[in-house]
Parts: sequence; C-alpha cells; structure tokens
Amino acid sequence: MEKYRRIAVVSVLALTIILSCTVFGTKMTDPATYSHTIGVLDTNRSTVLGLSAASAAASAAVSALPSDVCSPLAEQLSEFTTWFLLILSVVFLEKYLLTIFGFAACYILIPAGCGALLTNCFFPRRFLQSLGPKLLALGAALLLVIPTSVWVCDQVNAIYSQSIALTVESANAVSENLIGDMSDETEESTSIIDQAKSILGDLSGSVAGVVEQFRNILNRFVEATAVMIVTTCLIPILVIVFFAWIVKTLFNAPIILPANVPKPLKKPLLRSGETEA
Repeated sequence: MEKYRRIAVVSVLALTIILSCTVFGTKMTDPATYSHTIGVLDTNRSTVLGLSAASAAASAAVSALPSDVCSPLAEQLSEFTTWFLLILSVVFLEKYLLTIFGFAACYILIPAGCGALLTNCFFPRRFLQSLGPKLLALGAALLLVIPTSVWVCDQVNAIYSQSIALTVESANAVSENLIGDMSDETEESTSIIDQAKSILGDLSGSVAGVVEQFRNILNRFVEATAVMIVTTCLIPILVIVFFAWIVKTLFNAPIILPANVPKPLKKPLLRSGETEA
C-alpha cells in the first residue's frame, strides 16, 4: 500500500511540474490572461494622466493672474506632477509584474517546490519536506498578489471615481476658460480680473475670488492624489504583506537543514584546556 501511495504522489508531482512549465506557464505569461486586470490598470493610467494634465493647466492659468498671491498656489499645483509621475510608475510596474510573477511562479517556484517534494519521496530529508510546500505557497501567492490588489483598488476607485472625474473637469473648465478669454483679442478691452469675474461668476471682485476658486481646485487635487496613492501604492503593499503573513502563518516552522551541513560562520566549541588560536 505504501508503494502505491508513493507512486501516486510521484505521478502527481511530476505531472504538476510538466503542466506548470507548459500549459500554465504559457497561460500565465500571456498578457491576454490578465485582460481585465490590465484594463483596470489602463484606466488608472488614464486617470493619472488626466489629473497631471489638469494640474499643469491649472498651474499655468493661475500663474497668468496679476498677483504675487497666485505664485505659491501655482507652485503647489505644479508639484502634483511629481506625485502623478510616482503613481504612474507604480501602475506600469504592476502591469509588468503580472507576467513576471507568472513566469517566476510557473517556471521556477512551483517546479522547484514539486521537485523538492519529489526528491523527498526517494531521499527523505526534513528540510526538503519543509522547503517544498513553502515554494509552492510562494508561487501561488505571486500569481494572486497583483490581481487581488487590483481588484481591491477597483472597488475603492468605484467609490471615488466620480470625485476624481469632477476634479479633472472643474480644473480644465476653469483653466481653459480663463486662459481662452485672456488670449481672446476680439473681446472688448477689459481687465483680466473683469474677464475672470465674467467666467467664474459673481466672485465679489478682484483677484481674491479667482484665487479662491483655484484653492478649491487645489483641495480637490489633494484629495484625488491621496486616493490614487492609496489605491495604487499602499493597497498593493498591504496585499503583499497580507499574503506574506498567510504564508508565514501556514508554514510557521523554520526550514531545517541537514545536520551534516557545514556552518562556516559558527565557531567550534572549545574543549577544556584548549585555547583559541
């Protein structure tokens, strides 16, 4: 009975290695497999690019107003470009890691884990018995971590997508109208402040009302940037930590190496009467 059980285990492990390196490896390294996940990431990329363009336009518009009060506001709006570049880099990284993690899991970790268990069937070793399941669990975690984080981000974006879209629309509307009217030579000869007042409504005169509008836009950009940082940066990190915690919880026992493996960094114990050289 023990013989047949070993044959069954060896057959399953060998078949898993073959399927992992052929069928699943090909599928998990194909971008078409992650079409929905890539679609969500592309949506995030478009949102970030829209926010970046809107912040640049708002910064240019507020810089054109004739007041020193507007300069710090324009600088704060332009500083959002750095954050958007960081968020965009994370989005592209997640997109590339989909196939990279699929390759590492299907061609390296899962075959190595099955190979360790397969070797343990013929040459039983405690460290092989401990190492095999951990490599399999790590491979499964790599396959799930990016799709899971993107799914969580998609749920959060569904709540705040309308607010982010409103931020982009408001910034573009105010900026384009202000710059367009300021550069319109066919209008009657009026001051920039009067033109801004006619665009933005009854703002109680002077630059203060215009600046207040851009301050509101700045607050919207702060909120939108915070949401994008949470969804594209913090949530993936938390998902990775969550999967690492699961793997550690499932396999809390440390990997036990064979007793005869030399440990060069460990000093030998001195016998009584001996002195260290």
